[in-house]
Amino acid sequence: MQRMLRALATAGTAAALALTVAACGSGTVGEEAGGSDSASPDSGAGGGTITVETARGQVTLDEPATTVVSLEWTYTEELIALGVQPAGNADNDGYAQWITAPGVELAEDTVDVGNRQAPSIEQIRQLEPDLIVVDDGRAQENLPQLQDIAPVLSFEYTTAPQLETLRTNFTELAKAVGREEQADEVFAGIEESAADLEERLAAAGLDGTRYAFAQGFTADGTGTARLFTDEALVAQVLELAGLENTWDGEGDAWGMTTVGVEGLTNLEPDIHFLTVADDADSPFTGAFAGNRVWEGLEFVQEDRWHELDPGTWLFGGPVSAEYILDEVGKALGV
Repeated sequence: MQRMLRALATAGTAAALALTVAACGSGTVGEEAGGSDSASPDSGAGGGTITVETARGQVTLDEPATTVVSLEWTYTEELIALGVQPAGNADNDGYAQWITAPGVELAEDTVDVGNRQAPSIEQIRQLEPDLIVVDDGRAQENLPQLQDIAPVLSFEYTTAPQLETLRTNFTELAKAVGREEQADEVFAGIEESAADLEERLAAAGLDGTRYAFAQGFTADGTGTARLFTDEALVAQVLELAGLENTWDGEGDAWGMTTVGVEGLTNLEPDIHFLTVADDADSPFTGAFAGNRVWEGLEFVQEDRWHELDPGTWLFGGPVSAEYILDEVGKALGV
């Protein structure tokens, strides 16, 4: 199956992260970038146990975790944003392909522990982590084995409203690694970037821009687009900048409606159409190219179709959310 399907089987960003991303790649909490003093955890050190709220109830840690294995890209991104390079990560190549926001790159010595659905339990055990972070849906089958190795934080991404769930999960993860203060700073970047984009759009006469957003891929040569409803994270992030999502179709748990090229005729013609797709697997430049339905869409004819960086990850953490705002600003020319 195509890379997009595998991935879903689930510029201000760099500057904002410069104060929080760890300079070392040791797989532990290290010195913060640009600083000489070792970063001290915000809570938990010598102050009793830490209680973290997860999708499966409370998890108690004796102290902030320092050697962490992440089995979901969202939480890998979030750990790095907090200044914690994971000792192990599921599918390093996939992470590098799909998450290209600056400042959340994996360290070269991060151990690849296999794919997200079925990681290598033995490799994880050898890393001797004091914390494992997972997606609740993916972890169902191997959760007992993981819990036998270390405490497991299991988070659910799609709980509505997704932006608020992102904030909650990020805050709880930060608590587990003693980085709550950094979490507040990183998350504040979303609102700051949104306010900045809204101001630039207004200056360009584009305030309240109406849009539809799609992620595209091909399967067996058939072009497919996933249109995002207001229930999706991307729409909630763009709403902060005053943009108006016009797609109100019925969405799945992720807030997406899957359509073919004919389904795009249901979009309002006067919108800006924003898309993300792998260059080698894009229906917008591949399967749809030359198709009379696609070519006849008003926003295609009038150059209001905008391709974003293929590595704009639409299911990530605060850094990816900021990157969505950055890329939409570029696409709209502000």
